[in-house]
Amino acid sequence: GCNNMGFGVLKHALGFDDVTCVALCDIDENVLREKSAQIEKDFGQKPTLYSDFRKLLEQKDIDAVFIGSPDHWHCLHYVYALQAGKDVYVEK
Repeated sequence: GCNNMGFGVLKHALGFDDVTCVALCDIDENVLREKSAQIEKDFGQKPTLYSDFRKLLEQKDIDAVFIGSPDHWHCLHYVYALQAGKDVYVEK
């Protein structure tokens, strides 16, 4: 998800020179477009957009994911990301 804490963590990480946002995922298309536009404006990066996290995990140039979904979805997203070989940041 692209709202709240997950987006805050992403913006903080994008302050590091070796971090690039190559993809965003959210089920709400309006949120996805808004946050993508903000990433492009603030950081000059144009991520690929997904509404299905499983499709995002298929993208080969993704090394790590930030999981910012509601609490009851964390575990599923976490396990799928690990199975896809990604490093994961997730809050409790």
